[in-house]
Amino acid sequence: MKRRALFLPAAVLTAAMTVAAPSQAADTLVPLAGIVSGSPESVSFSGQAVVSSRLVPDPDFGRPSLLLTIDLGTVAGVGSSTKTKYVIAAREQVQRRLAGSHRVEFAFPFTRSGSSTVAPSTGIATFTLDFDLNTGAVTNATGSVATPRF
Repeated sequence: MKRRALFLPAAVLTAAMTVAAPSQAADTLVPLAGIVSGSPESVSFSGQAVVSSRLVPDPDFGRPSLLLTIDLGTVAGVGSSTKTKYVIAAREQVQRRLAGSHRVEFAFPFTRSGSSTVAPSTGIATFTLDFDLNTGAVTNATGSVATPRF
């Protein structure tokens, strides 16, 4: 019986457990601005989105992936003709393969501030995010808001 064979699986298991351990979430503030054109008026949005990223284990393939949470709750809009305030209560969560950069795009609902009877309108948020491959932290980020092309 070879002794090396007994030690190899333990070493491989220890290394796999170290790589697969989830990292702490890292928050990044990303400036976000843009205009959503539509009815009853165009809305100009600005603020900072909170992007949280962390590495999560993948027990099947052994390589961690990125778990991203993007919160638009601090981004607000102003109507172009009425100067009415618009709010966003959107939070998006996506999981992506581990890579140095990702583009994330999603639709978000927004409504007039203080109004619960008006149907929400929709905008599109687009983010370009660069990551540290060792920690999953965002190293560079840009974001924009636009009118959806449904």
